[in-house]
Amino acid sequence: MNFKTTLSLSIATSLCISQAIAQTTNLESITVTAQKSKEDVQNVPISMSVFDDLDLEDKSIESLDDIAKYTPNLMLFNTGQQGLTPPSMRGLSANVLSFSTPVSLYVDGVPTMNSFGYADALEDVERIEVLRGPQGTLYGKNSEAGVINVITKKPNNEARGKLYTTIGSDGKRLYGINVSGPIAEDILYLAIAYQHNEKDGNIKNTLTNEYVNFKENNAGKITLRYTPTENLDISLIASKSKNNNGAHDWIKATSTSSKVSSNLPSSSEPSTTSIALNVDYHLNDDEKITSITTWREHKDNVVLDADLLPTTIQHTFKDNVYSTLSQELRYETTFSDTKLISGLYLDKEKDDLHTKIITLADPTGANSKPQDLTQKSLGLFTNVIHPLSEKWTLNTGIRYDVEKKNMDVDASNIHLDDQWHSISPKLSLQYTINAKNISYATVAKGYRSGGFNPFAPTGKQIYDEENLISYELGYKGMFLNDTLKLNADIYLMKINDMQVEEMRTGGVVYIVNAAKATSKGLEVELEALLNPTVTFFASGGLNDTSYDNFSDTAGNYDANKATFAPKYNFNVGIQYRNASGYYARCDVNGYGKTYFDKANRYSQDAYTLVDTKIGYETKAYDVYLYAHNLFDKEYNARNAYMNGTTTIVREGREIGVKFAYRF
Repeated sequence: MNFKTTLSLSIATSLCISQAIAQTTNLESITVTAQKSKEDVQNVPISMSVFDDLDLEDKSIESLDDIAKYTPNLMLFNTGQQGLTPPSMRGLSANVLSFSTPVSLYVDGVPTMNSFGYADALEDVERIEVLRGPQGTLYGKNSEAGVINVITKKPNNEARGKLYTTIGSDGKRLYGINVSGPIAEDILYLAIAYQHNEKDGNIKNTLTNEYVNFKENNAGKITLRYTPTENLDISLIASKSKNNNGAHDWIKATSTSSKVSSNLPSSSEPSTTSIALNVDYHLNDDEKITSITTWREHKDNVVLDADLLPTTIQHTFKDNVYSTLSQELRYETTFSDTKLISGLYLDKEKDDLHTKIITLADPTGANSKPQDLTQKSLGLFTNVIHPLSEKWTLNTGIRYDVEKKNMDVDASNIHLDDQWHSISPKLSLQYTINAKNISYATVAKGYRSGGFNPFAPTGKQIYDEENLISYELGYKGMFLNDTLKLNADIYLMKINDMQVEEMRTGGVVYIVNAAKATSKGLEVELEALLNPTVTFFASGGLNDTSYDNFSDTAGNYDANKATFAPKYNFNVGIQYRNASGYYARCDVNGYGKTYFDKANRYSQDAYTLVDTKIGYETKAYDVYLYAHNLFDKEYNARNAYMNGTTTIVREGREIGVKFAYRF
């Protein structure tokens, strides 16, 4: 069954069944901060998916990359390298070499704007907001396709705690603890979270007869909150995530089994440390000042046998450090029903890139020269929400960004610097059909910053920013006494100076502004209470991102599909939960065909996976049996890496038990 058929049947079935929906219960509203102030998600004129803490538990979401299968037109591509998960949204994907993504990530205000450390563990999360479409007005650079906002729970006067564990096949072991409560009631509060997650490998090295791609992660977070007055709220949040993993999930593309013959013991030990100081000060009921100060450091430590063979053809040793210091100041006010948010954003990034590559031609790695990249950014923004009439609301904003970058390559005469400016406007009109239904139309500009190719040919060492104009029509509605929710949108994006990867003789890969492209698509999310115990849900996205004008010395790529831009993704499922504590859930999710190169030679075929979960819930504890990839579907990403020579091995079926105890 293909995506179109599945989605059509799902919507038709739910609309028919909904006529018999019981009127004794309804879908709860969710408050979000997508526009940096509190609003009901159904009243925000943005295409977005929201996961609250109960959703995260029901969907067994353990890390950020788990949310993609429940989010229309989002893919967090598993590269097989721990700590590196490039996002793709609405057909726009991240080039790892560019150190920037089209989808920025914020965790309690801490920005992540490259793909390193993008899929760290989730600890004591209140909700996750996935915003689709350009969000540059409020979020700035590298938000041209969307934003993922992760908001963790704030400690308060309520003392709470949770112990949880998962034990599954292939050595799956996960356990964690969350505790939170007051130190001094109404003034000082503390929250602590810790999680350990490990699993055996599924790729065997024939030289050592060992499974080499095992995984282990430890993550912890401490939140200290101080509320000395009713007007002042200060939170200090510190977190650390550390991986101790084996080899990448890679095999040769020619291999018929999950085996390698590596002569170098490989390892991957990425770690991420972050600190955020968030201050909210209410001047009065209508005015608020917010300050968010953050520091983030990601270390990428890798030993890699890239050739996967018993001879030394290419061995890679990484010791890279990416650090960002940022400051955002916001002023929010409401006057005469008009809401105004204005602010200033500053950041400084410093990347120390120490990658040594040993090859037959360079057996000592002497040609691998360390690089130092420094970036400074300034952003000024304002956003206004103004009711034009009882039915019409204007939502508009503008942002100015300036960014300066410098790169020095050790033991060389390569010194690169450049500066980029961007103005990102947005105009959205919202029409309130009634208290439960809205429609909206939005035009916005998206922007991804430029960068450097230190080892590219002369004239291609600097590439410019990528820009797009997005047009979107959307609808959000609640029906049948809030027992049926339907959100849908269509979009068209015209992309200029698209950043794409090029490869020259000798295997050097670099980024160029080579293409004009078009992205267009449809997104739908539906949720229905069929009765007080049964919920049906469906979501899906159709996407077509193609090059309009793109050619180089190797060929012409006009009309080819963009890389890492699946044709569709979908999720359909049903959930049962009754007052006696019994619980059951089944999800069917899948992705369409995805190309890995500009010439469309290498691709991954469409695939569909099934997840199930049954259990028993009480006020104090929960216990579940679960299965991921129930039918053990093989969906390896063949020919996905190293110019089509490497396949990424995906995990097979996992069956296990989950247990949680609250106190």
